[in-house]
Amino acid sequence: MQLIDSHCHLDFSDFEDDLNSVIKRANQHGIDSFIVPGVSKTNWSKVTKLTQRFDNVYCAYGIHPLFLKDSVISESEQSDVCFDDLKVLENLLQNEPCIAVGECGLDATVDNMALQQKVFKAQIELANKYNKPLIVHHRKTHHLIQQCFKQIKPLNGGVIHAFSGNLQEAQKYIELGFKLGVGGGVTYVRATKTRATIIKFGLSHIVLETDSPDMPLSGQQGTRNEPKNIYGVAKALAELLECSIDDVATTTTENVKRLFSL
Repeated sequence: MQLIDSHCHLDFSDFEDDLNSVIKRANQHGIDSFIVPGVSKTNWSKVTKLTQRFDNVYCAYGIHPLFLKDSVISESEQSDVCFDDLKVLENLLQNEPCIAVGECGLDATVDNMALQQKVFKAQIELANKYNKPLIVHHRKTHHLIQQCFKQIKPLNGGVIHAFSGNLQEAQKYIELGFKLGVGGGVTYVRATKTRATIIKFGLSHIVLETDSPDMPLSGQQGTRNEPKNIYGVAKALAELLECSIDDVATTTTENVKRLFSL
């Protein structure tokens, strides 16, 4: 059985002391490949080094909305800084073997939405220019993301990370070639909307992810999440969809490979 963690932040300091053990534990649970999305210019080099260190680690580069400059900086200064970061990002897309643009997106908990939208749309354009899928973060922003997609249509699909929308929102993403990222959230019984959407669309539109070190599974709250827990996500999906774990592994792994050209 082969499983892929399509979204884990192995470059974060949470894994500095035991990364080899983390990957070994994941391998023992059938997870043999990992996608690490960069979130800001300050960590892109760490992501690159991971791909050089491990053959089964693939990287993406993006500017995450939570990692934009603090709102105390003037809007003009923010734009200048982000423009410089976008130039560095484009250089990476040209010269490094990355598989996607992201993690990027929009987050309504941060009060700089105009800047977020500007930077997000610039990354959609870069993904189109360099023929890459997107890895998209959202938080109370599905309607705003769809507005951006109407202005600049993403040409290579991608993943809606930690999808938690409704059936209509899922349908719009799927029509644009996106897969729904499913992680620890599906293991919570209270996630009725997400679980209903998954039942409706099934495995053909799903990729598995942990968002390690965040988004722990039900019963593991307060602990560090790890890629090994992809197996727990797959098990929860198999129970929800009344199929075997092997079916979940086969279909979701193929989805990841096809989407990211692995």
